[in-house]
Amino acid sequence: MDQHKLRSAGVQEKLEIIGVEDEAGNPISALTILSLLERVAGIIDNVQSCQQRMEERQLELENNIKTVQGDVLKLAKDHSDTSSTVEKLLQKTRKVSANVKEVRIRVEKQNVRVKKVESTQDELLTRNKFRVVIYQ
Repeated sequence: MDQHKLRSAGVQEKLEIIGVEDEAGNPISALTILSLLERVAGIIDNVQSCQQRMEERQLELENNIKTVQGDVLKLAKDHSDTSSTVEKLLQKTRKVSANVKEVRIRVEKQNVRVKKVESTQDELLTRNKFRVVIYQ
């Protein structure tokens, strides 16, 4: 048994790293350091994979933003075109409205003249004078 303890102690001594001690002053074995390094490597791998996913997400967001910017520019152009078309239609509507007003005024004046002619015709008929009056 003593020989087994001596062998274990020899192996333990080989696994211990000289000059590296824990808080209690006991030497730290190489297995402990190896397991810590494996944990650190796992954490670094996890961080790198998260970083890669974040970079992919960033690229996806940049592409989406470019698409949205393109759509906004297209919408702005379409809005400008529509605004121009509406402005032209409003100008034409104003011109038509002005022409309609002018025609209405002329029709009303014509109506007043027709009424005068009708009243003159009625007067002539009542006087039994059968003259023909032609107005152009």
